[in-house]
Amino acid sequence: MAQLVRSRARHGLLAATILATFTALTACSGGAAPAGDKAGRTLTIAVSAAPTLDPYKANVDPNNIQTASLGYASLIRLNADRTYSGDLAESYGYTDTENKIFQMRLRPGLKFADGTPLDAAAVVASLQYMLKVSPNAKSWAGTITGITASDASTIVVTNKSPNPVMRQLFSQAVLSGSVVSPAGLADQATLAERTFGAGPYVLDPAGTVPNDHYTYTINPNYWNKNGQHWQKVVVRVIPDANATVQAIQANQIDYASLNADAGPAVKAAGLKHVTSSVAMIGMMLADRDGTVAPQLKDVRVRQALSYAIDREAIATALFGEFAKPTSQTAAPGFDGYDKALDARYPHDPERAKRLLAEAGYAGGFTLRIASTGAFGIGLVTQAVAAQWKEIGVTVELNTDAQMAQWQQSVLSRKFPVSGYAFGNLPTYLLSLNFALPVANPFNPFATQDEALTGLLTQASNEADQAAQAGLYRQANARLTELAWFAPVVRIEGIAVMGPRVAGVEQTSDNGLPNVATVRPAAA
Repeated sequence: MAQLVRSRARHGLLAATILATFTALTACSGGAAPAGDKAGRTLTIAVSAAPTLDPYKANVDPNNIQTASLGYASLIRLNADRTYSGDLAESYGYTDTENKIFQMRLRPGLKFADGTPLDAAAVVASLQYMLKVSPNAKSWAGTITGITASDASTIVVTNKSPNPVMRQLFSQAVLSGSVVSPAGLADQATLAERTFGAGPYVLDPAGTVPNDHYTYTINPNYWNKNGQHWQKVVVRVIPDANATVQAIQANQIDYASLNADAGPAVKAAGLKHVTSSVAMIGMMLADRDGTVAPQLKDVRVRQALSYAIDREAIATALFGEFAKPTSQTAAPGFDGYDKALDARYPHDPERAKRLLAEAGYAGGFTLRIASTGAFGIGLVTQAVAAQWKEIGVTVELNTDAQMAQWQQSVLSRKFPVSGYAFGNLPTYLLSLNFALPVANPFNPFATQDEALTGLLTQASNEADQAAQAGLYRQANARLTELAWFAPVVRIEGIAVMGPRVAGVEQTSDNGLPNVATVRPAAA
């Protein structure tokens, strides 16, 4: 069946992921073993922290982007070239001209791993659960007013306002398209212990030790046998990147996605790898209305904090060639990006001091900051804190070990500033977290700026792509001038491969390989 795509505004639906947002790449097919040649083939991968097995609770942590697609199939698949194709849904698209009504039609004969039918009613129940528990549901899916089954194979999603990213929302890139079986929904506590999906593999509890390693075996009911490249996949939790590099050297690990700070070790070891821009790391000046930190209500203070940051020095010292300094939230290659804004706030501590004095804070002040040790956020936060001290701003730092704890700290509204990381996204999705007055981990105080909201609303209603991109650039410039954020670096992710894995292609969506697409090297 032909896709029903009749989008009024062709946004291109660029790929991304949340929180920190790291998205999918496909493995190259050259030299890969045929799908039937899986006997004895085991893929062993490393992640830096224990995964969250519930796919809908997983999209704030890049470790879960890697593992969730093993046990859960998505409704739609985002391809390497930013096109889309069907996964569980054989056809999909908008049925109106305003990007409000989105329809998906399932493939016939689908089953969950447990053998129960995967029909429209099951998908509706699963997506309704997603709306309740997903960390990004209020922002990314906030326009959704209804999810219904018009027949046994057709799902209809209704939005109260135009939402041009439905294809991406229901893809593997952000996990919201993962479908959970009725058995999993009936006992939601077990979603943290087992898999209840329709993906290429299923978790083997007997071969799993939580927080240490997770074993996946072939799902006999998976619809696409050509997508099952391994007989078994073992996910090992190795928090230390250097230990992961050593394990790959010793052929104990076949594949891992590492952060930019591991780049020097990967290069020194001479390991096969690819890199791709995946995220920005910076400081979120969240309390823009001065609720708990009155100083931040003054834009001059927020701008002073940005001028005080030596981005070039931090990028070089922490990440070497695997990061670039930036002052803007928009990523290269995405609508809204303006190269000139990368240098909008050059390192100028004297100017920072003058702005603080003009705002009445020549003597400095103290800020409480929430941070996390994950994904280089803590390293950047500590470096920034040291530079802020030079202009008289003292930091009281709270560092959570995991992203889930960081999220709770941020949403408590006890911390006016937070270190953060966020994956590369098109402006529409970025704005849902960063710029609109909906409380979420990246706008916890639900701040609003009427001019910014107006530009974003105008852009989302603009049918002409060039005009729309211009409006998004204006919105990006406005957000940068408001200094709601102080981006510091744009980092690269590093996909590292051992000899048992075929090489991978870098995709156009600024992401790293999805584990489910990694193929064995030729025998």
